[in-house]
Amino acid sequence: MTPRLLRTLVVTATTVVFFGAIQILGIAMPLFLSLGIVVAVIACGLPWVGVRWLDALLQAARNWHWRREAGRHHAFGGIALDIEDDGRHLWIDGGDLKRVLRSDDREEVLAARMPGRWRRTPEGRLQLRADAVAEHLATAPGRMDPRRGKLRRYLEQQVLFPAAERRRRGR
Repeated sequence: MTPRLLRTLVVTATTVVFFGAIQILGIAMPLFLSLGIVVAVIACGLPWVGVRWLDALLQAARNWHWRREAGRHHAFGGIALDIEDDGRHLWIDGGDLKRVLRSDDREEVLAARMPGRWRRTPEGRLQLRADAVAEHLATAPGRMDPRRGKLRRYLEQQVLFPAAERRRRGR
């Protein structure tokens, strides 16, 4: 006898014994009527509550799942740009910028191109001011490169301008 057939026989025998016992005791009819009433109340009266709870649970799960990507909605060329707004300036992660520009320059070289407009995070990552990056892309020797031009326009139109408008409306 296979283990699957044996399990099926055990479950069937247990079910028969259970239902036989409640029939002998005389509680089968009241038990099933009560169960039917409870199911009807839940099915008819509680869907809105259940849907709200389920929706809140799903939203909490989504928030938890995407917590690291929240706020990282900027991307250029399929590469996510970590852009931080400190209230005064927008800061772009240097590593992300190097990946977008396909540059193998060291971080110190990148920072030297924008003197006084870079900083290090507590974790040690290089961050550059977005306006300085846009200015550098407009004046650098490789400014005629189509990728650099598109990145400069992206920063000006999709990053810097909306942030300036948010600040202007906030006053």
